[in-house]
Amino acid sequence: MRRDINWKTKREDGSVYFVRVTWFSGQFKLQFAEGKHGKWEYDRVPTRQDLETFVDAIERRYQRREATLKELEQAQKMLAGAPPDPAPEEE
Repeated sequence: MRRDINWKTKREDGSVYFVRVTWFSGQFKLQFAEGKHGKWEYDRVPTRQDLETFVDAIERRYQRREATLKELEQAQKMLAGAPPDPAPEEE
């Protein structure tokens, strides 16, 4: 993967966080920042929704030959190992 993958996610309460994914030393590194000027966090566990967005981006890059099969397979493996999203609470 030649370039980082970046995206912004908006929560239901209106707050925003940014996600950056880099390929380094044969592994993906996910980083998160709260708000526009937040510091990058390296230890946060990604949500299933974050991983689904990431796999979608990698699949599109793979089709354009901008990502390798190894990268695609590792991203799909990360998604397969992710815990399911918690069920929404009913009121």
